[in-house]
Amino acid sequence: MIKNFFREHPIHCRIVPYMDWLFLLRPTLFFPVWIMLTVGMAASRLLLLENSVFVNDFDWRSLLLFIGITLISGSSFIINQIKDQDSDELNKKLFLVGNHISHELARKLMWITLAAGLLFLLVIHWSLLLTGCILYLFWGVLYNYSPFHWKQKPVRGMIANSMAGLAIFSAGWARIYLEYGESIGSTFSYTLIQYAIPYLLCYTATSMLTTIPDIKGDQETGAITFPIRFGLVPTIIIATIFVTAASIIGYFIADPISSHAALVSLPFFMVALYKRSVKEVLRTIRWSIFILAIFVMAVYPLLLPAVLVVFYLSKYYYWHRFDLHYPTFEVEDSE
Repeated sequence: MIKNFFREHPIHCRIVPYMDWLFLLRPTLFFPVWIMLTVGMAASRLLLLENSVFVNDFDWRSLLLFIGITLISGSSFIINQIKDQDSDELNKKLFLVGNHISHELARKLMWITLAAGLLFLLVIHWSLLLTGCILYLFWGVLYNYSPFHWKQKPVRGMIANSMAGLAIFSAGWARIYLEYGESIGSTFSYTLIQYAIPYLLCYTATSMLTTIPDIKGDQETGAITFPIRFGLVPTIIIATIFVTAASIIGYFIADPISSHAALVSLPFFMVALYKRSVKEVLRTIRWSIFILAIFVMAVYPLLLPAVLVVFYLSKYYYWHRFDLHYPTFEVEDSE
């Protein structure tokens, strides 16, 4: 009875339009953001405290960190939708800007979320404000705005995503280092880069795969993404190499999360390489993110309720707003 109420009752179709402003931030993209932020915290905690796992104490500074990074990421997702309207329509992606939300309102929401996100980080520590600025620089400015438009350049687009991932990881890493009284110099050091490398390889590999389903629309709008320039198969090969390297590096730096998560995800990349289909690429993206999330939840189990709330709220919204079964781990042949 309860399931039928949430799926069939017409009242939900009147509720979901009020959620458009929230989903303009694209909450389903928060999953990789939250995972990169959490692995930064987990990696630094495992380094400083060695056997620290299952940390379930509520921490308001960590909450402010998550809110701040989420809002800054959301602001960059808004400007990306504004700039990508043509290609998103061709790729049959959900597009709120211009249809349900005006460009003017979208831009206002973008600036509000960006300012609020930076303010949340500043409350914690000024160095976290710096990581937030770097995040928006690469994901917002360089990736979307003229004259840069790195999203339309294969290598620069990959660099932008990697640097954004590094900024998110660094924010999580710095949060724990600063908590234990470490200096700024020791916080942002070679050790951070060393432990970030396997996660950045996984993150970059997944980011590269996400451009494959958009090949058709990107070609028609003149964008030159990595798979358009170098081809579908080379893109999957490079992504597979990155994940393999992540597992090996994670092993040698004694990071069980990156080494094991990459190793468990590797078969999905190999299957995608063998079948060379968009369906398998989508399956690889979804499951590799999920696998890393499961491993990092062994350190921070409080990530689970946040993920579940966004996952099911998104299913509710997309079902009643656009009659779509999304997000889901199932991959249809038409995708």
